[in-house]
Amino acid sequence: MTQTDAQSGIDADPTLSSEALRERMIAELIESGVLSDPKIEAAFRAVPRELFAPAGTPADLPYAIHDALRTRFGDDGKALSSLSAPTMHAGNLAQAEIQEGQRVLEIGSGGPNAAMLAHLVGPTGTVVSVDIDESVCSRTRTGLQHLGLTDRVEVITADAAELLGRGVFDRIMVTVSPWSIPQSWIEQLAPDGILVVPLQIAPGLQRIIGFRNEDGRLVSESTVPGGFVPLQGAGLFNPPSVQLTGPSGKPVTFTFPGTKVPEGIAVSDDVLATEPVEAWSGVIYKNRTIWLDLLTYVLVQPGACALEAEDPADRGSDMSFYPALVDGASFAALHRRPATETTLEVGAIGKGPDAARLTRRLADTIARYGADYRGAEPLFQWWPVGTEPDEDVSSSVAVLPRPHGTLAINWPVLIT
Repeated sequence: MTQTDAQSGIDADPTLSSEALRERMIAELIESGVLSDPKIEAAFRAVPRELFAPAGTPADLPYAIHDALRTRFGDDGKALSSLSAPTMHAGNLAQAEIQEGQRVLEIGSGGPNAAMLAHLVGPTGTVVSVDIDESVCSRTRTGLQHLGLTDRVEVITADAAELLGRGVFDRIMVTVSPWSIPQSWIEQLAPDGILVVPLQIAPGLQRIIGFRNEDGRLVSESTVPGGFVPLQGAGLFNPPSVQLTGPSGKPVTFTFPGTKVPEGIAVSDDVLATEPVEAWSGVIYKNRTIWLDLLTYVLVQPGACALEAEDPADRGSDMSFYPALVDGASFAALHRRPATETTLEVGAIGKGPDAARLTRRLADTIARYGADYRGAEPLFQWWPVGTEPDEDVSSSVAVLPRPHGTLAINWPVLIT
């Protein structure tokens, strides 16, 4: 596969020094609420992020707090590696609760995070940063050498799904997104250790979860939104999909969990050309609200998939949204309409011979979430192969088998 370095046509501000860029970034992170730990603030201040960017990158780009700097691309144009956005680094470092003297494994190298980890563990700690791409590792080593941190950070080129032979770690931070959690990661995580991982909950949806190791079972202690490039190598997950052509002539893609398209899926171009059906839930959100927990709840329902349309109107309306339920030749996607000037109602829109039933089912699912679980933090648990979830399988629990174990998600019912 041909890989190319990132290019950018954005000009840097020549009046700002590296130190000034860092101070501006830190001030923005504090103002946004993602940076409050003085130790993490000091780590940000100590690391010139531009050292780890590809040659020719404008110096201010690595300091845009909400933007990942994509550094390597494949032939298909998809990013293979990136420098994570500073907001992601701040949130994930807080989740990891790094202490001085600890041993930390970073899976998915890049440079800035490894350097900040080195500052957090201090001279008595150790950081191992691993990436499958030697060019990424080489750039990381060069930056770390410039900062004088090679004595406490080892950078190795390897497939992180395999045991690395570096012992056990107090913390493991994963900066690439896996579909499953390899047993090797659990075996390298110390008892009571923390694994921070941007796990793919469903196609198109990640949750960055801080798991605590409880006797080999992982239990979530924190979750934050965000997205990372997919895990490469043996752990690469290519979800099955069906691509159709909508009435606009543009592609419409249904992407499913698992290893193959579910049997009986019969949505066609002709179905996409039919008139849509709507159903409404009565669930109201303020405009510009992130519906992350609702999306999670919908995307783990039976028959759920990611529905991407280049022209949103091909789903039935330009106010439709990507999660969908599919059953036979019918589908129902999330939908929204204005409720007031500042709020909107969430519902469903669908097409196909059974669209009326399916849109009603999706709207009722949204209503159930809104009544029982909205505002509750889901509990994520990872049960490795050979263990069985001990939670009752009920309407509030999703049990999702994966290659190396089972992901169980529980929504506690809110008592009002």
